[in-house]
Amino acid sequence: MSRPSGSGRSATLPASSDMHGRASDRGRIFALLPGEARHSQLLQRLYVQFAVPLATTSAERTRVTPEPSADHSDIAYTLRVSPRAKHVRITVTRDAEVVVTIPRRFAARRVPAIVEARREWVLKALERARTRAEVVRAEHGDGLPTEVALLATGETLAIGYRASAASGVTAREGAGRLTFTGAVHDEAACQAALRRWLTRRAHAVLGPMVSELAASNGFSVARVRVGLQRSRWGSCSPRGTVSLNAKLLFLSPELVRYVILHELCHLRAMDHSARFWAIMAEHDPGFERHRRALRTAERLVPPWAG
Repeated sequence: MSRPSGSGRSATLPASSDMHGRASDRGRIFALLPGEARHSQLLQRLYVQFAVPLATTSAERTRVTPEPSADHSDIAYTLRVSPRAKHVRITVTRDAEVVVTIPRRFAARRVPAIVEARREWVLKALERARTRAEVVRAEHGDGLPTEVALLATGETLAIGYRASAASGVTAREGAGRLTFTGAVHDEAACQAALRRWLTRRAHAVLGPMVSELAASNGFSVARVRVGLQRSRWGSCSPRGTVSLNAKLLFLSPELVRYVILHELCHLRAMDHSARFWAIMAEHDPGFERHRRALRTAERLVPPWAG
């Protein structure tokens, strides 16, 4: 379920609002966003596609705040130039940031008019992102956490912070407690240490889950990768590599199982065709219910996880 590389295709299960929404067999991203926005018929109608290659800036990312005019939007956005992109894509991130991705040879001067043409969708997506952020803050609070609850494993760990002369922050786990030592006055450093710990724990938990589900369902996996991703829950490459988001630890075991099975099924169908969903139904008869539940699962992820 991710963007293809070279001659192969890969498939991804994502987590933001995205207008590219159209899955096909032509080597595009196949992803499940938190909310699965790409499956919306509305987003499919709003899919932006251009075939005319024109020159553009060489910068990879540029923050743009256009001057409003009759045909140009006043919506600020980050312009991302991608050598892999074949079409213009508008995305609203969980942090309520508008990102416009364009092919390397596409004319950047045309982007403000494109954003304006999709103004209604962008504003609604921004409002949804801000609402989600408020819900997350209400549920998890601001600042550094005093505990971390991992639904996937049924664990709740108390968190302590111990200042020392060290310039960085390290984590130590034991007896149901997670202790951070070092420059704990630095909130950003503590959050980074939390994310490192989460990634290590997720690798220890999710790797065996993939192996067990693959073996019991007749799949062969070449490699399992675990990391923190902002836009997808998981992905699968044509070479048999299953990549999973460490944030899955905040989801229920049932949803984690669904995400893993979803990626495993892509080993037999690198798309979201009827054949893929038939394979999915064979291995997870309740996949439609799990798929719906995944749409709101992002609210379970605390802000510090990124």
